[in-house]
Amino acid sequence: MKDFRHRVEIQIRYQDVDSMNHVHHANYLAYAEHARLLYYDAVLGTTDSDWHFQHGLIMARSEVDYRKPLLLDDKAVIYTRCSRLGTKSFELSWILARELSNSEEIVAEGRTVIVCYDYSSQSTVEIPADRRVLIERFEAAGK
Repeated sequence: MKDFRHRVEIQIRYQDVDSMNHVHHANYLAYAEHARLLYYDAVLGTTDSDWHFQHGLIMARSEVDYRKPLLLDDKAVIYTRCSRLGTKSFELSWILARELSNSEEIVAEGRTVIVCYDYSSQSTVEIPADRRVLIERFEAAGK
């Protein structure tokens, strides 16, 4: 997880698990979404809803590679980083892990492609320059 500077602890709730005591696969995406909003807040000083005043964000793609089941009693953490910063879109990669006594074990990893979008003109727009700078600074500080 050395390339990831943003870390969030995830509380697994009873309603998140199935009859086998495994976290339902759809919740992995919900955890990634929660971490994504906290990433925006930490890096940009804003949440997803704040982008809507001028431009919105659209999730264009989401991928998950499931490695191991996550269980109700696990202590889970999720790491998020901007792995690609394009002209009109950016990619956030994430790793969901369980804490062990002296380490962490990856249970899933994925990526989400986010596109900047102007809802009034129904078209994609460039990532605002001020937000681009903040993302670049945050990600470069960890290298």
